[in-house]
Amino acid sequence: MCGRYSIGPEVASLAEKLKSALPPEFVPHYNAAPSQHLPVVSNQQPGRVAMYQWGMVPFWAKEGAGSKQLINARAETVNEKSTFKRAFRTHRCLVLASGYYEWKKVSKGKEPYRITLADASPFVFAGIWQEPNENSNNKVPEYCIITTQAPKAIADIHDRMPVILDPAAWDFWMSDTEDYEGLQDVLRPLADKQVQAYTVSKRVNNVQNDDETLIEPAEASHS
Repeated sequence: MCGRYSIGPEVASLAEKLKSALPPEFVPHYNAAPSQHLPVVSNQQPGRVAMYQWGMVPFWAKEGAGSKQLINARAETVNEKSTFKRAFRTHRCLVLASGYYEWKKVSKGKEPYRITLADASPFVFAGIWQEPNENSNNKVPEYCIITTQAPKAIADIHDRMPVILDPAAWDFWMSDTEDYEGLQDVLRPLADKQVQAYTVSKRVNNVQNDDETLIEPAEASHS
């Protein structure tokens, strides 16, 4: 799963590629977490980067405010499960990011890693979104990130990873296509050579910590 990620100022280049700009309220996050309002581009407003809440309260939940937020959806079943199917077919989005975190189980607990593209460039996760649950206290659209199998290069850290969309698939993902099998086909893992991972400070364990030192290698950040 993906429960934390980073969004540095370099994601401005993604906004430019999407013929948009980061909104005035955007601030970099080096420890982005569920419930925060973070930058996405939706298929219904493809030329605009907006701040959506990470974590979807199921549309059928009668007690939205007390319901668990869903932060991830599996690529293999996103077109089957009723919780996600409608959003997958009609409400897709691009989630701007520059890296994400996973925790590897070790003998003394868990060790945090940051995972990025091999060239450290920013990228987009494949996401789905929905209008806020009418029973929720939230007033902005909500999104979750789609996950897939991790490549061998990082599978020893975690066997799942968020889908990092190939730029060649952005337009298709954001289109009004009804080729749902084709959409699922682009939700594939990256190749080993496309990713890199390194340990980071355990300060990332605390969501209250959100500064640039979190993305430094553990040795440099004095973990």
